[in-house]
Amino acid sequence: MTEEIKVTKESLEYVLGKVSSRANEDLFAKSREELESYWHFTWGEEQPLLGNTYKFFKMLELYRGFCRRWEEHHNGTCCVVERVRDRYLVPKLKQFIEDFTAAVE
Repeated sequence: MTEEIKVTKESLEYVLGKVSSRANEDLFAKSREELESYWHFTWGEEQPLLGNTYKFFKMLELYRGFCRRWEEHHNGTCCVVERVRDRYLVPKLKQFIEDFTAAVE
């Protein structure tokens, strides 16, 4: 006979809190260079330009969030927007522009 498991608000809060805490521990333990593991975009030669652009935008937003949380934890909130933009996003944007330009030529 199987035991019935009851899902309660408290149990959900506990589990979700543990998952969130573990995700933060993993993120904050990474070095600045290891943040690259959160970058999940690759140019798809077979995809249309619109599809690549849409996917890039979604992946850039996701990556920005990880980088911002990491930067705030390690370096504080002062100038975090500029640090994230300059250190993480601008290089990704430059690569995207290069890939886009090559695809339309």
